[in-house]
Amino acid sequence: MSKTVEPPVLISRILAFVLASSVVVLGAMAFVLMKMIPLERPEVFFLYTPTRSANVVIAPLVSDSNNKTAINRYKEGFVREYVIARNTLSAAPGITRKNWSRIAKPWSSDKVFNKMAETSIYKEFVLDDKLPNVSCTVNFSSQNNDKPVLKMNDDTYNVQFTWICKNIGGQTTQKNYKIQIRIESDLDEKVSGTLENLEKLRDNPLGLQVVQYTSLGGAEFASGDPLNSDTASW
Repeated sequence: MSKTVEPPVLISRILAFVLASSVVVLGAMAFVLMKMIPLERPEVFFLYTPTRSANVVIAPLVSDSNNKTAINRYKEGFVREYVIARNTLSAAPGITRKNWSRIAKPWSSDKVFNKMAETSIYKEFVLDDKLPNVSCTVNFSSQNNDKPVLKMNDDTYNVQFTWICKNIGGQTTQKNYKIQIRIESDLDEKVSGTLENLEKLRDNPLGLQVVQYTSLGGAEFASGDPLNSDTASW
């Protein structure tokens, strides 16, 4: 009896071995990938220099007493940027669209953003794809206000600013506003959430959201949302 293996039989055995090996490797890869999901998770670090001559230090964001000051500064900066992005009206519609879609929306809770979407200026922008014939900027500086963003507690801030608008004729209008903003973080929910939430997390790494945006008004301040202003009367 011949002990040699016919070529077709040898090839079939080799192919069977290769196929079995491929199945094992693919199975191991699939297991590893499942353990890695989500594949994209932003991590936040603080970049700072203790002194001008010191090397740059990159420190992880840890919720402890050592980083409490840094976190408070981040939150205050978050509130400032939110107010600027929400209330700046540029003559170039693309800039305003980017501010509202990349900052105001992902940094707002659904309730706050839906309320913003009901303002007269926002609705006019969406309807006509252009803003009224005005451009507006936010100015935090004031001789009588050394701290325009005043922290009331860990999550609530009172923000004072001057809204400076110029119409197509060059006439300038200034109004002072005092807005109370409360923020919360739903970072843990977003990390384990859907892809849509992870996409949103790219624009909002700490998962902070404005959950309250209220105009306080008063003797020195205009009432109502700036985006509800009647620009036709300017």
